[in-house]
Amino acid sequence: MVVLRSAPDVQLFRADGSRRDVIPAIYTHLIAAGAALAIGASGAWWAQAQRYGLEIEKLQHQQTSAELAGTRQAVQDMAAFQKGLNDALANFQATGRRNAAAQQDLDRSLRDLRGTTAGLRGDFADLPERIAGAAQPALADFSEQCVAVFQSMASAGGQLAERGAELARKADEHAANERLIFESWPKLSGK
Repeated sequence: MVVLRSAPDVQLFRADGSRRDVIPAIYTHLIAAGAALAIGASGAWWAQAQRYGLEIEKLQHQQTSAELAGTRQAVQDMAAFQKGLNDALANFQATGRRNAAAQQDLDRSLRDLRGTTAGLRGDFADLPERIAGAAQPALADFSEQCVAVFQSMASAGGQLAERGAELARKADEHAANERLIFESWPKLSGK
């Protein structure tokens, strides 16, 4: 049989001669101090973990905010580019419609001029015989009509020249716009 014995008690004598047990009180103080140390260390550890966790969260928030700001800027840049592209497309389409209308007007004027010219050819073909056999009042009337026809032709020719000049101006403007769009389009640097 084994007998467990406790540690020998250290006894101190008091001034009155009585004995006092010291070691068990030291053990309780050491256990309390150890427990306080463990609680304090774990509390400090927890507080430090909370502080570092907060710092990590702040850094993650800053990184996310920076990425979000970059993404917002990219979206704004893309929206501005898209708006510019849409405006350029609308301008191009409007210019195309104006040019088509000007071309139709020019074609109409050319058809009118061709019709008038064809009619004049017929009138001029038998003009020498008509003048030879015409009386003086008829010649005066015919000369007035010829002057009116020539004035009408000069007026139509002037309008035709103005429309042609306007069409040429629009074509030059269109070519300048196309050159501007081509030059402002981003270039690939690697090719």
